[in-house]
Amino acid sequence: MVEIKNEATGGWEVYPDRVLVETPIMTVKVGPVLCTRSGRRREFYRFDCPDWVNIVAVTPERDIVLIRQFRYGSNRIEIEIPGGTIEAAEDPVAAGCRELLEETGYAGDRARIIGRVCPNPAIQGNSCYTVLVEDARLVATPAMDEMEDIETVPMAENEVRACVKEGKIEHGLVLNALMFYFSI
Repeated sequence: MVEIKNEATGGWEVYPDRVLVETPIMTVKVGPVLCTRSGRRREFYRFDCPDWVNIVAVTPERDIVLIRQFRYGSNRIEIEIPGGTIEAAEDPVAAGCRELLEETGYAGDRARIIGRVCPNPAIQGNSCYTVLVEDARLVATPAMDEMEDIETVPMAENEVRACVKEGKIEHGLVLNALMFYFSI
């Protein structure tokens, strides 16, 4: 087995950065970095985003609560699982339960983190948590944001697997969350 160094910067020298753009969803920063191996120095760009959460909500019938919503980035309706931004100082599990209720009206009996990933460590420093919510049931009317139009689509696990296999679910972080779920 190969041993991998787990040093914070591994010999890279990271210098203070500056803010280029601040938006409601991210701050774009640029800063110089020195590669000590080559002695070369270059500016790197970083998107500072809050942490995110995706929710795999499973009903007592073993259906997975999926959603369909328009995504500006892909310019189309995507099949996803509920998810969103973790507010400052908010626990990922609490954020997951909040997002699930807001987007779908579902709530469950038990919730726990089943995974965490770095969405794109080349240019981002945030995490995306996957929260499993079990025994999810429709308990309220969704309370969507003014720019959300979400359709809730509970689907049997075998149908979700088929959607993944057939390429009907393309959102990378959603696929990652489903991988965490299907591997437990």
